[in-house]
Amino acid sequence: MKTAEELRTDLIISPALRRLTGGRTPFFFDIETTGLSSLSGYIYLIGCLEETDGGWLFRQWFAENADEEILVLKAFSDALRPEHVMIDYNGTTFDLPFLRDRYRFHKLPCPLPDKSETVDLFRHLSPVKALFGNPNKKQPTLELTAGYHRTDPYDGGTLIAFYTEYVARCRFDIPRAEELLGSLLLHNRDDIFGLSSLASLLPYCVLGELPLSEATQEEEGTYVTFAAKLPYEVPKTLRKVVPIPEIPEDCRTTESCYEDGFFADVRVSGDRISVTVPRYDMKAYYYFSNYKDYYYLPMEDTAVHKSLASRVEKEYRRPATKETARQAKSGSFLPQLTERIGPVFRFRPGDELCFFENRPLDEKAITDYILDWFEFVTS
Repeated sequence: MKTAEELRTDLIISPALRRLTGGRTPFFFDIETTGLSSLSGYIYLIGCLEETDGGWLFRQWFAENADEEILVLKAFSDALRPEHVMIDYNGTTFDLPFLRDRYRFHKLPCPLPDKSETVDLFRHLSPVKALFGNPNKKQPTLELTAGYHRTDPYDGGTLIAFYTEYVARCRFDIPRAEELLGSLLLHNRDDIFGLSSLASLLPYCVLGELPLSEATQEEEGTYVTFAAKLPYEVPKTLRKVVPIPEIPEDCRTTESCYEDGFFADVRVSGDRISVTVPRYDMKAYYYFSNYKDYYYLPMEDTAVHKSLASRVEKEYRRPATKETARQAKSGSFLPQLTERIGPVFRFRPGDELCFFENRPLDEKAITDYILDWFEFVTS
């Protein structure tokens, strides 16, 4: 069995990952196998990256043939400690079951924790594909989003052929065997360091769970910007521009000055998250849910409770419907995606987009408002 070690002191792990691991020691790992089935294939290489007092220690254990797989598994067992949290990419589906089967095959005690105690970044980073417009959720694709660039040009399938050739040549063609070994180790190294880089994408996926602070609300021209501070910086600016409905003709009180339409602009950059929305200067409606308790007064285009309508002549009133059980108000409004901030106004009953009156909000209302928009663009 061949081994390799490398100490890195320049790696910075996302605080979001530390939060996800509950303060325990991150332990990134990846396996290389001779096939997809643990019944017919075996593990020929395991790499891991763990945090130590002196920095990040990267280690690899390489089986020169099938007989040395047991040595690789034993070395991996010795490296795992109770304080470790195992971190992988799609390991719940492949790496962990494969490892368990191979430990069972060799009748070795299995050191792996229950899958609920591991961190599978494939699952935690599912929103990233939609957020950044990635074509797929493969690890190398997400690595580019995180800013990691591989030096290894090969895929796992090619590496299986390389390993088969290595086993055949390692006793009589040393130069070629060493060349193949270098490619095998490099691929696994890139898998591990690429995996560690993906942790920087976690903040985008857990923003709704993070404590925001220093909330602000600023109005400039016909737009209002709500912003707050994240507990740490994100590695890459994220921006989503969302088209939202324009003011219907019958709700306009002034000429619209939005030549390019109405948009909400959601941004995450540095340690700030913000949403900029247009100010709607218009007539909007507050709709009563218990419409059967109201009369609609067509002359005034408003609804009044039946207890107050007794003095209104019958010919000037009629039972309200869902569409007419309303009171109009002209003013300045801001769009919202939920009915979180009241009183709630709409163009029409049942509209998903609703509004609240433009006014200063407290810090909690601002952060909730921002996160509602961010949840919308991530879903």
